[in-house]
Amino acid sequence: MSRVAEPVPLIPPLRATVEHFLRRSRFAARTRESYAQDLAPLLARVGDRPASAALTHTVAAAYLATQDHLSAGTYNRRYAALRSLVRWCRTQGYVEDDPLCGLERRPQVRGTPRALDPEQVEAVLRGIRDARDRALFWLMYDGGLRCREALAIDVDDIDWTERCIRIRGKGDRPREMFFSRRVAGYLDTYLKGRGEPAHGPLFVTARKARNPRRADLTAEGYARLSYRQVDTLWKGYTPGWDLHQLRHTAISNRAAKGYTEVELKRFSGHTSLRGLEVYIAHNREAAKRKARAWDRHDGANGDG
Repeated sequence: MSRVAEPVPLIPPLRATVEHFLRRSRFAARTRESYAQDLAPLLARVGDRPASAALTHTVAAAYLATQDHLSAGTYNRRYAALRSLVRWCRTQGYVEDDPLCGLERRPQVRGTPRALDPEQVEAVLRGIRDARDRALFWLMYDGGLRCREALAIDVDDIDWTERCIRIRGKGDRPREMFFSRRVAGYLDTYLKGRGEPAHGPLFVTARKARNPRRADLTAEGYARLSYRQVDTLWKGYTPGWDLHQLRHTAISNRAAKGYTEVELKRFSGHTSLRGLEVYIAHNREAAKRKARAWDRHDGANGDG
């Protein structure tokens, strides 16, 4: 009697594989969104191939070569997303060998904070006339927000009485942001232009979504703004500054104006003081102010 061969499991296309990978419940929402964006260029190249054929050493090397023009930080982020996908695919039996063997992250030198001159930043912000963009970028600067934190805000996260917004921070850690009267006015003007919605994404596209089945929509069919869209907008308003410099500048400016380490932790959403060292250690104005204050205190008490 002949033996019946066991059926060979079908390996899905890489696009479907990535969708399954991203649905894993242990991913924070922000991590899932970031991975989806960082894996999008790979899917554009080989998304229709079976995962086993799309995740080979040859394909991975060619793909990473196309990303080499990016900054080290962006390159390494996309490398990390691909590494995480590969590890998961190997546990599922879709891939046997490691396609990233011999392919490494790029060296990334961490220097001083990339803070800008606050006066230059505020001059740019004052020149923005579009109601949505003005409200968005002033809010990010006012609260030292990461771009993705600002884009995750829903209208009903805002407490207008307290001038406070519930922020879903890195790792889905919640915190409160208290915004200025200036920002309150910009948000009010922007939302009035949208018909004063009570629910849904705060910052949305100017045009209705083309693919409503997959978008994060308002009741009227407008999609939540994406990081890439905002990055493009910001570069159009500035001499090439990146979005994270807006946050760096906001935090460094407050360090220079006397915020304590604990206050900076609350403002920035950092969970440890180590994360703030880069803003504090290289802040010349804060160091000078502290030295002058100590000098006055020491002089008042005599030389001993």
